Amino acid sequence: MKTELVDIKNLKEFAKKIYDNLDGRNILLLHGNLGSGKTTFVRELCEVLNVENQVSSPSFLILNTYIDNKKRKYHHLDFYRVEDELDLDYIGFNDLIENSKDLILIEWPDKFLDMIKKYNHRTINIYFNFIEDNINVREVKIF
Repeated sequence: MKTELVDIKNLKEFAKKIYDNLDGRNILLLHGNLGSGKTTFVRELCEVLNVENQVSSPSFLILNTYIDNKKRKYHHLDFYRVEDELDLDYIGFNDLIENSKDLILIEWPDKFLDMIKKYNHRTINIYFNFIEDNINVREVKIF
């Protein structure tokens, strides 16, 4: 596990560093409280990757798919409002995670870790935590 202090202003550089060090892994599990920087991280990463569409939180849609200027796809999921596995079946989550080589970013993965754990060899966990005395800095744990 690696811990870093990341200023929100430098989140783009941090996102690039994560992307450059995927080493064949394609599932990023993004953990943290509301407002801790998960969606902002995805937005900054997508900017680094030259994503053409607008990046937004998929809280109500559960899944947003973005495409970059080379036509590569990135799948952004948010499990915050997902009630049960049927919701994930409806959007084709099992097929996506089983067969996709695309980058998959999942916010609030803790709700369905049992479904994800067999893909641990393809995952990177990123935990965003608030710093008590500085609203612009996050303690980020990666493993």
